Amino acid sequence: MQNTDGISPNGHQPSAEKFSIDYSSTQLATRWSKDPKDYAHTYDSLRHPESARPLKILFVVPKSKKEDDTNQKGLFSMAIGVLISITPTQHKLEIADELFNDEINYDGKYDLVCITARTMNATRAYEIADEFRKHGKKVIMGGVHVSFNYEEAKPHADCIVIGEAENLWTTVLQDAADRQLKPFYNSRHFPPVLEVPALDYERIFNASKRGKVDTRKSIPIYLTRGCPHECSFCVTPNFIGRLYRVQTPESVKRQIEDAKRVFFKETKVSSKPWFMLTDENLGVNKKKLWDVLEVVKECNINFSTFISIHFLEDPKTVRLLVEAGCVMVLVGFESVNQERLALYNKKGDVEQYARIVEQCRKAGLNVQGNFLVNPEVDTYEDMDQTEKFIKANHIMMPIYSLITPYPGTELYKEYKAKGLLAEEDWDKYTANYLVVKCTKFDPLDYQIKFTEHYLAFYSWPTIFKRVWNNPYKLINFVTSFMFRKNLQTQLKYIKSGKIRPVQGDAAKKMGAVNGKESSLKKEEHETVS
Repeated sequence: MQNTDGISPNGHQPSAEKFSIDYSSTQLATRWSKDPKDYAHTYDSLRHPESARPLKILFVVPKSKKEDDTNQKGLFSMAIGVLISITPTQHKLEIADELFNDEINYDGKYDLVCITARTMNATRAYEIADEFRKHGKKVIMGGVHVSFNYEEAKPHADCIVIGEAENLWTTVLQDAADRQLKPFYNSRHFPPVLEVPALDYERIFNASKRGKVDTRKSIPIYLTRGCPHECSFCVTPNFIGRLYRVQTPESVKRQIEDAKRVFFKETKVSSKPWFMLTDENLGVNKKKLWDVLEVVKECNINFSTFISIHFLEDPKTVRLLVEAGCVMVLVGFESVNQERLALYNKKGDVEQYARIVEQCRKAGLNVQGNFLVNPEVDTYEDMDQTEKFIKANHIMMPIYSLITPYPGTELYKEYKAKGLLAEEDWDKYTANYLVVKCTKFDPLDYQIKFTEHYLAFYSWPTIFKRVWNNPYKLINFVTSFMFRKNLQTQLKYIKSGKIRPVQGDAAKKMGAVNGKESSLKKEEHETVS
């Protein structure tokens, strides 16, 4: 493939090379001076944002055709929330979010339709974009998937936005208001995003169709952006970058108070709002984290967050998290096999996992775990070891995922080059399908075995032990019950053929298995009961 730095605002066309960005100190020192002609005209002619013609803008969040309904979703897409917050105030904004079953009005009088796409909902995003263009609307597409697949996306949109949008969004809107919208805008040819903007919760609320919520729905917020780690299965290093950017404690406190005022309704059983911290990795800079947590403690909220396991080794960090209202941390364990972690360029010491989890539990902090299964490297014995670890350590709401190499990740590049991708049907990139070739095992048996192990995490004995041993017992029970119910349905669908790994002879075998027990069913798993 041809090498390129991407697309410049003056209309240079892209090559097939995928977008990537590295916010290392060297990169930051050179990216402004690399090719000034690509962006100089844009900034020389930039008018005051409020002077642009007012536009009516619809922001659309698509839902994947195979995406499960869940109560764990936030009230709005963080990507859309950021765009709304930085859009000049003369523009009229509206959100249609299919995750909440919002109806999309294709006949609406919109000047712009902006669609964000992740890999799992990209196909649906293209369908929505095509329909709006049939109705004569200007469509802008962006998001993680589109940034790494802009040639795929371009036939569906009038304009493609690549990368972080903060420092190019005003230019896009001014060009649209002047009826001079360009086909591509690439963040690499604009100033780097060194500071992340605060969310304007009032504007987001007014643009959305959501009402006020109690503690059963989470309000999204982010304190930081970026992650310095380079896990091969994660898209963050190549999309958002490795530069770690932290909002000031004062800004965080102000946003929390605004969000509470706008979105939260107190009830007799719900006096605290629940916030979902969407940071890629909250635990990077210990001192800055401590400063923010001291302020969050004053806000009287509960929250959950993503964090690195090694940050939880520090008792003070755990104590400050609990005091600030953190109920649950989501930790990417990924594997309990040290060699597997090395394969993914994942830092972690498996030998310390159990000790850290127990330390958090004693401090009053639930640890939720993320675990991966990869048919290229993981055997049935590896699945057994993961199940034993989860049960022995009473991991809250464990999430088990089939490895999914998303476009933009190093793993995708590697597996694509090696011919290991069985599927590039984006609808199946939900982490519930075998999209990696399963050559060492029968694909159908592997998928069934994986799902049976996943269901084993939610057997009744395991649920009761988890509830008994962890803090916040009601949350543990309710979430475990919901997971159990969904997994029972999923296993049923796999065995009936509604969900199937279309690899090798698996599809043929499905006909023989349909209506019968798989060969694995001979060893009945304790959890199917």
